[in-house]
Amino acid sequence: GDKNVGMFAKRAQNGASYDTINQGSITLGNSASLSNPNVAMYTNATSIGSNPLKNMGNITVGDYSVAMYGFEENSSGNIKVGNGSIGLYSKNGNVNVSGSITTGSSKESVGVYTVGSGQTITSTGSTFNLGDTSFGFVNIGNNTITSTGGSATLSNNATFIYSSDETSHITNSTNISSSGAIGRNYGIYASGIVDNSGNIDFGSGVGNLGIYMVKGGKGTNTATITVGASDVTNELFGVGMAAGYIGDATTAPTTGTVENQGTININGPYSIGMYGAKTGTIVTNKHDIILNASNTTGIYVEEGAKAINDGTIKTGASGLSNVNGVVLGSGSTLENNRTINIAATASNGVLLKGGTIANYGSITVSGSGSEETKLLNSTPTSRGIGSVVIEAPAGATTATITAGGVVVTPTIVSTTARNPISVSADSIGLYVNTSGKDFTSSITGLGHLTSQADLIIGTEAAASTISKYIQIKDNKILDPYNNAILSSGVSKWNVYSGSLGWITTPTLDPGTGKVTNLYMAKIPYTEWSKNQDTYNFTDGLEQRYGVEELETRENQLFQKLNSIGNNEEVLLYQAFDEMMGHQYANVQQRIQATASILDKELKYLKKEWDTKSKDSNKIKAFGMRGEYKTDTAGVMDYSSHAQGFAYLHEKETVQLGNTTGWYAGLIHHEFKFKDIGKSKEEMLQAKWGVFKSTAFDHNNSLNWTISGEMFVGRNRMH
Repeated sequence: GDKNVGMFAKRAQNGASYDTINQGSITLGNSASLSNPNVAMYTNATSIGSNPLKNMGNITVGDYSVAMYGFEENSSGNIKVGNGSIGLYSKNGNVNVSGSITTGSSKESVGVYTVGSGQTITSTGSTFNLGDTSFGFVNIGNNTITSTGGSATLSNNATFIYSSDETSHITNSTNISSSGAIGRNYGIYASGIVDNSGNIDFGSGVGNLGIYMVKGGKGTNTATITVGASDVTNELFGVGMAAGYIGDATTAPTTGTVENQGTININGPYSIGMYGAKTGTIVTNKHDIILNASNTTGIYVEEGAKAINDGTIKTGASGLSNVNGVVLGSGSTLENNRTINIAATASNGVLLKGGTIANYGSITVSGSGSEETKLLNSTPTSRGIGSVVIEAPAGATTATITAGGVVVTPTIVSTTARNPISVSADSIGLYVNTSGKDFTSSITGLGHLTSQADLIIGTEAAASTISKYIQIKDNKILDPYNNAILSSGVSKWNVYSGSLGWITTPTLDPGTGKVTNLYMAKIPYTEWSKNQDTYNFTDGLEQRYGVEELETRENQLFQKLNSIGNNEEVLLYQAFDEMMGHQYANVQQRIQATASILDKELKYLKKEWDTKSKDSNKIKAFGMRGEYKTDTAGVMDYSSHAQGFAYLHEKETVQLGNTTGWYAGLIHHEFKFKDIGKSKEEMLQAKWGVFKSTAFDHNNSLNWTISGEMFVGRNRMH
């Protein structure tokens, strides 16, 4: 039930002071909500010294409950709370903890919650076991927290010490570690002043942050902080020490100061030693930042933050790649007074993304493709073929398309649906689907294969518009590929169109390197014309593009041309050849030739094959091969193969030469053209007829034949 109390210490009417002590075991169940909690030890004291609560035994409470509620509180025993519960809640007075506190696994349980002013919260040799979403200490007043010795183990999405008060002071020497696979833990998240001398081992889980300072707070570390991997897709980065925030729709920007006088080990990819954001934020390294994994960064500052290196930033393992000593975002600065030493391939001592550097120390890099100082996005991404040009200067986030010297406005293609597709790594690169329907869900392994790869831009967007010029800026389309690019481990991307008939290029954010826009422009078909005859045809074809609406037969033809890939130029020439209809130039000749073959076989049965009786039936199967060659322009050479049968029924009267009868024949004739596409034509003809022959003398020296016939045929080109 709710509102149960194990020990109720009421304020004395005569004002006498007394201690409330638990040396046994108190166990309470779940409450429905924290507004009506079960409480193990409670006092309604309103002044310091009137009724301190002391726990020397064991307290266990369920969900939405409180172990100790009052003013002054001391616990040297063991406290275990459920989900959404609080271990020690203090309105004022000093709080001392020297036992153990274990929290639930959800609903943001808290070990010690203080809301007063001028309180001193002390933890000596305590053991904290914090479940998912839990807090060890939460302070919202002007208080001092000192945690000495002991240990704190965080599962997932947990925080050991949280303080929102800008005048608070936190001193910690308790060792903090993570145990969950998900991670996303904070060691210390605070305003005010933080002095940390306890080791923070966040090697387990992803996206963990050792010390985070906001609201102008200053944090100093003299111990060892170890951070594991990051989750780039969800933008959850592992960071040793961080200060400030750039702000978003729900959270205002903030600043802070962090200083490392100890050692920060970065052991997971895409993680960062120290981070700072916004003007007024200062990030200082006075000892060691050691980068032990590829795709890691020593210090990252942006939006006007300042970085100072008075220590050493270095790689700590061999075989690394894509490592940055310092990254300077827009308006940020670096004052380097000591050493940056990066030994890795495709890496940088300092990567400039809109920041500036004042170097009074040494910056040393070694490894293939590495640079001491590199300016990000210093190369234009312009493309052009023939009269079509996409102009994208270095650092530009938008581009201009011109056709024949005239600026054109591209059609913007946006999301129409969301169908996740998997994009896997190969030795070529990453294919960008621009349909607005299909999206990347993952990319794996590309960085293990190569440091350079191709970013192949597909032309699926052309299937949703009849425009020759297209712009894609929808983040729902671009973000999956940006995430895939960032997480691939590839340092250099060669960008080109996947279609022979289109040019494409991206524009990049000068600060982050992300794709901001994709531009696509159709190359005129006339660029592939080799003679005047072909030019006239391709010019007419170009003028027809975009005339008919989507999904018409004509538009479907153009979509097939759009699907012709790079290195498939022969297919385009084949398509032109077939659309110009060269194969049909002498189709009547082939029909006549087929009929002639059948006539020849029927004539042979009647004239050449001896008749041994007055009433005869003749049948013959036949085959024939041939070849046709010509120098006539626009007419294709071909080889042919014909096969079929002929039948004749003939009846002769007593007089020699007086005959009647009928005949039939069937022929299948196949033509193989010697064109680019190796076109074929199949022709099928059937013939049926009757005849009557009359002799005008007894020797049949003069004979007159009357006949009638019909034929039917079908031909198919493929």
